[in-house]
Amino acid sequence: MAFEIGRKRVKDTEQFNDFALGLSLPIQNGNTGMFRQNFTTVDQTRSNLKNLLMTRVGERVMQPNFGSNLHSVLFEQLDEAEFEDRVLTTIETAVETWIPYVTIGDIELDMSNSNIDRNLVSVTISFTVGNDIDTNTVTFIIEE
Repeated sequence: MAFEIGRKRVKDTEQFNDFALGLSLPIQNGNTGMFRQNFTTVDQTRSNLKNLLMTRVGERVMQPNFGSNLHSVLFEQLDEAEFEDRVLTTIETAVETWIPYVTIGDIELDMSNSNIDRNLVSVTISFTVGNDIDTNTVTFIIEE
């Protein structure tokens, strides 16, 4: 299977099984070196989504526009319906800007009372990569 990213083709085939595409998040020890690595496009896309959405705009050195505003949206004074709309818009805008080869499907927010009391929201995103029809998911927690 191959995904076209810009003008470059990325192939997940047995021939390239030994080539790491990047680091896995959260960063932890791996078997192949210092850090655990991703060897498939989908796994690396999960890590890229987590990295993008959990990075605050202005936090990254030399790329101050990289990231999303999810952390700031978490503490705005909004009702529940407005909050969900702001979170969805923030995620979609960041992904369209920084990871355009990813198509976002559903976004689910777990805003149970126990999560709200601890100032956190669990986010589950379903996505596809390139022209692939397989839907994948990534789940992470935004907290302050």
